[in-house]
Amino acid sequence: MGVQSHESFDEDRLGGRVQAILEAPYWLVSDPADRPVPSVQQYLQDFWARGMSSSSVESYARDLLRWFRFLWGSGKDWNRVTRDDVREFVTMLRASTKKPLRRRRPVPAVNEVSGKPYLSDQYSPRTINHNMSVLFAFYDFHRRALTGPLRNPVPERAGHYGRFGAHRNPEEEYRQGPRADYRQKVPVQAPRSIPDKAFEELFTKLGTDRDRALVAFYVSSAARPSELVGLTNGMVDVGQQCISVVRKGTGAIQRIPASNEAFKWFRLYQESLPGELLRQGATAWWTLRKPYRPLNYEAARGILRRVNSVLGANWTLHDFRHTAAIRMARDPNVSLTDIQAVLGHVHISTTEAYLRLREDEVIERVNQHFVLRAAAKRYPATAPAHPSPYSAADMTELFGGNEWQ
Repeated sequence: MGVQSHESFDEDRLGGRVQAILEAPYWLVSDPADRPVPSVQQYLQDFWARGMSSSSVESYARDLLRWFRFLWGSGKDWNRVTRDDVREFVTMLRASTKKPLRRRRPVPAVNEVSGKPYLSDQYSPRTINHNMSVLFAFYDFHRRALTGPLRNPVPERAGHYGRFGAHRNPEEEYRQGPRADYRQKVPVQAPRSIPDKAFEELFTKLGTDRDRALVAFYVSSAARPSELVGLTNGMVDVGQQCISVVRKGTGAIQRIPASNEAFKWFRLYQESLPGELLRQGATAWWTLRKPYRPLNYEAARGILRRVNSVLGANWTLHDFRHTAAIRMARDPNVSLTDIQAVLGHVHISTTEAYLRLREDEVIERVNQHFVLRAAAKRYPATAPAHPSPYSAADMTELFGGNEWQ
C-alpha cells in the first residue's frame, strides 16, 4: 500500500514535535523542519475555543502528531488520504511498539503483589480508539470548513450525527450498536482497588507527613490525582472536613468530604512548613528540598514509585480513587448518587462500575468455599449443616410440637 512497515515506524526518527506556547491554544505541533502544521493549528484553535482544557488540547495534539508522522513516513498529503490509509495507520499501530521504556518490561506480565498487569510496550485498544476519535473530529472540522476532504476518511458508527438509540422502543432490551470500522475491542474490567491489608502496608512505607497526608486525602476524598495536587491552602476547610477541587472535565469548583485522618496528617505536615508558605492562596503541597517548589503531578507519582520499589508493587495514583469509591460502595449508608456526586461523574452508569464485586473478595470467598467442601469430605459428622431458609418459630407454629429442628 506504499506505507512504511511497523518495524521502520520510529516516531522520533520521523521528526516533528509538540511544544507548549504562551498563547491560545497553548500547544503547537511542528513538522520535521520545526514549522507549524497549519491544518493542525487551525483545528486546535477551534478545539480550544469550544471550552476545552489545555491538557485536552495537548492530548489531541499528540494524537495528531502521531498521524502526521505516519503521513510523512508514507509520503501522503493530509487532505488526500482515504479510508485505506486510515486502515494502514491502525494496522501499523497494532503491530508497532511504543518508545522503549527506561526499564525492560518485567516478566511475568502481571505484578505478584498487586495482581495488576504491567504497562505494555504495545499501543492499547483505548489509545488506538482515542486516536481514531481525534482523527474523525479533525477531518470533520476541515470538512465543514471546506478546507479538507469533502468526505471524512475515518469511519464512523451508524447514527453518529444523532443520539445513538434515540428512537429505541423503551420496552425492548437495549443493545449496544456496532463499533465503527477499525475501532478496537476494549476489555471491560472492574475498577481495580487496593485491598485494605495491602493499603496498610503501603501507608506504613510512606516516609513523611506530607506523603501520608496526600495519600490519606487521595484514598478518602476520591479526588483525581491532578485535582488534589492543585489544592491551595484556602481550599482546605478543616472545620467542615471538606476540600474544594477544580473538576478536571468541567473546571467547576466542588466541595468534597475527606477523612479526619487526612486532616490530622495535613496539620502535622503544615507544622513543618515556614509561615510564608501557609498563606491563603498558596499551593498546599510543596517539595521537601529547599528551595521549596510547588509539588506537581509527576512529583506525586514519584512518591508512589518509591513506595512501589520497596513493596515490589505497581500501584498508581488513580488506584486510590478506585479504592475510595469501592469503599463507599460497600457502605449501605452511602447511596449510589452520593458516590456519583463525590466522584464528579456526569452519568450514574459510570458510577455503577463500582458496584461490581472486587476480585480479591471473590477469590477469598471462593477459596473459603473450597475449604468448607474439603472439610465436609474429610469430617462429614462435624461439617457444618446448611441452615434452613425458614424460621424455626414459623415451622413450630405450622407443624406444632416443641421448637422445630
